[in-house]
Amino acid sequence: MTTMTIDDFEERAMAYGADIDSWPAEDRAPARALLLESAAARTALEDARSLDAMLNLWEGPQPSTDLLSRVLADAATVSAEAQAMRREAPRAEPERPGLLGRLFGNAALLRPGLALAACLALGFVMGNTIEQDVLIGPIPTVMSEQGGVIDFAFAMEDDADLLLGSEALL
Repeated sequence: MTTMTIDDFEERAMAYGADIDSWPAEDRAPARALLLESAAARTALEDARSLDAMLNLWEGPQPSTDLLSRVLADAATVSAEAQAMRREAPRAEPERPGLLGRLFGNAALLRPGLALAACLALGFVMGNTIEQDVLIGPIPTVMSEQGGVIDFAFAMEDDADLLLGSEALL
């Protein structure tokens, strides 16, 4: 059980009213505990009771019968017009699918597949042509401990010669 300050109690009393049972469940027990030990809490609850009583006496403005009848008549008119428009609205014929639509079905589902195929084709072309641009000069080499020369392979080349044989770095 958490404790409640007098400020929290006053805030909840003004927000939820004098009936502690209508407060949020987690605030009820701390409020009752504070109410037993604090005179300020009892005063705040009395203020909330008088506010509740005043609010219960207040009557809001009532619309005139003329205004009420006009609003209801307008609502009926609008409702009838909306129903008439729904009955009269011509139904649009569905569009006939084009050649791709007839061959492959729904074109909306075809577009993502075509975009993926274009990305794959571009990746293939770039992967096969980028090696010519990267390998402009001689390929760097390093001497192994056995005295042999090992070529450093790029990601596009076959790395089997580095992993196999007596001249392997591993």
